[in-house]
Amino acid sequence: MALAPGTDCAITLRIDHCPGALPMTEQHVINPLSTGVDYPTLAARFRPIFQRIADGALAREQQRTLPHEPIQWLKEAGFGAVRVPVEYGGGGASLPQLFELLIELAEADSNVPQALRGHFAFAEDRLNAPPSAGRDLWFKRFVDGDIVGCAWTEIGNVAIGDVVTQVSADGDSWKLNGEKFYSTGSIFADWIDVYAQRSDTGADVIAATRARQPGVVHSDDWDGFGQRTTG
Repeated sequence: MALAPGTDCAITLRIDHCPGALPMTEQHVINPLSTGVDYPTLAARFRPIFQRIADGALAREQQRTLPHEPIQWLKEAGFGAVRVPVEYGGGGASLPQLFELLIELAEADSNVPQALRGHFAFAEDRLNAPPSAGRDLWFKRFVDGDIVGCAWTEIGNVAIGDVVTQVSADGDSWKLNGEKFYSTGSIFADWIDVYAQRSDTGADVIAATRARQPGVVHSDDWDGFGQRTTG
């Protein structure tokens, strides 16, 4: 995935003067939200979709067809919001219950939960963040069906821990410049979680940018081994 020069960053997270942002070093207390619901009832919502996903899994693997349609089914069914508290419109699942659902989904097609790993990591971070308008906004996005992909790994001969991708202020907005790979799930996502560095302070930050806005280029160029359709 490439971020062309001047790509707008729609919302920047963990930048200390961004409303609702959290510093990278801040320690979070686990939030007592989403402590669990009745699992059989929860799973019953998704098992018919899991079966539909399983029915086409072999053909997708043989033809290397990305699972755009299965992920859309899951989005429409609210799968991306299973950890969002019930009072916000989500599924209210506990973390162990999410893992149980992911195991069932992996039995249908192991590529699909892998493609969603960045989304659930990002959602978990929001769930464990202190209450804020920003957290509530992300809950709403998840309930509305938005999912998040990840773009953390730099391309090229870059030492572990070094960050090349830059985020810079541009008036009232932010701009991202850089290229990433191993950007699992970003090709299916509505938002992309990007590890970057502030050009003015050199601080490592995390930014979220809309996945389909001008300047964001997705390259389906996977040529490795193992799971081949995780996007």
